[in-house]
Amino acid sequence: MMNSIWKKRVSHHQKKMLRYLKYVLNDHFVIVCLFLLGALGYSYSEFLKTISTDFMYGRMIAVILFTGLLFIGKLATLLQPADAVFLLPKEKSLKDYLSLAKWHSFLLPASVIILGVGVLMPLLVATASFAFTDMLYFVVYLLIMKDCEFKVQHFEFKLASTAKRKEIRFAFLLSALIGNFVMLYFSLLAGIFFAVIVYVIWHQYEKRFLPAHSYQWQAMINAEMGRMQRIFQFINLFTDIPVLKTTVKRRQYLDGLLKRIKIEHQRTFLYLYSRAFLRGTEYSGLFVRLSLLAIVLVLFVESFVLSLLLALLFLYLTGFQLLPLYFHFDNMAMSVLYPVDQKQKIKAMKEILLILLLTESCGIGLASLHALPLMASLSVFFSLVLFSVLFSHFYLPDRIKKMEKTRRY
Repeated sequence: MMNSIWKKRVSHHQKKMLRYLKYVLNDHFVIVCLFLLGALGYSYSEFLKTISTDFMYGRMIAVILFTGLLFIGKLATLLQPADAVFLLPKEKSLKDYLSLAKWHSFLLPASVIILGVGVLMPLLVATASFAFTDMLYFVVYLLIMKDCEFKVQHFEFKLASTAKRKEIRFAFLLSALIGNFVMLYFSLLAGIFFAVIVYVIWHQYEKRFLPAHSYQWQAMINAEMGRMQRIFQFINLFTDIPVLKTTVKRRQYLDGLLKRIKIEHQRTFLYLYSRAFLRGTEYSGLFVRLSLLAIVLVLFVESFVLSLLLALLFLYLTGFQLLPLYFHFDNMAMSVLYPVDQKQKIKAMKEILLILLLTESCGIGLASLHALPLMASLSVFFSLVLFSVLFSHFYLPDRIKKMEKTRRY
């Protein structure tokens, strides 16, 4: 019974994700990602040319990144709120259900691990006594440790105490750090042997203590709902997600920015969009993350062409990801019933998007002063300003029309 429930749910989940995937992997986003990966790859290769075996931080970087790779990927249980009632009598069979969920969830982190090790290997080859063939040892080690991490997640489902969950999470983090040091500083085979020992210990611990505890259904359901919420928040940047539950924060300290907007009838939507941006965590958080990432990258790029390309790509990505803000109030009856000209929406969206893009342009322009000459930095800044104006006044209206057509169907 539990196996059939899992198969139905995973089939339904995959169909839903594929339906949304066509909006995420649109032409613009794919092109931006390709250019971004190309620029990052070029910067990485240029960085490798400047270092030698005297570079002492190569192994430390690998320890940190390997530890981070182990915590990518949550156990996708696909549980629903009603399961706390209707599946409770089948709790003894839930272990088989979660076993299927684990193997399904293993695909993403395994892919990320292989990709991450492949990216890191040139650094390890250039700064340490490793060969490219050693990549196999690192991948095997990380896959074993990731399986242990899934066992930790499974065990957390049976712990009611938050303190206990933190304890076993810290215990795994400590074992992962020790294993990474053994792998990178002592011996590859010793690292794999250590991973096997950790796996056996966790397996015996799970086998001995797990049957004595009951599953914390509400904690499992909340974890799955949180996981799906994060996925939907990302997809919502490209298309409307009806089931998405957004959260807002008061952020009273930003009220001074809103006071700059005159309380006038024709500026209604400008105030609403500004308020939504400042209080909606998905919009402001996205803007801050992309801006900081662009500033950090430009800060260390000494090539004018590459710096300009990265800056334009991130500026485009920021503007494109903020477009759903235009539809933020469409499901509110008052925004339609109140006697406000709907043409205000596009005008207000142009204004707020231009302000945000210019703000990001200023940050990137200041960062470029660190790596580029003054004239080159000014060229980057004025190029970004021009791009911001063109994006806000020409690209935005055309893209909004296309998005409105998609929403109708």
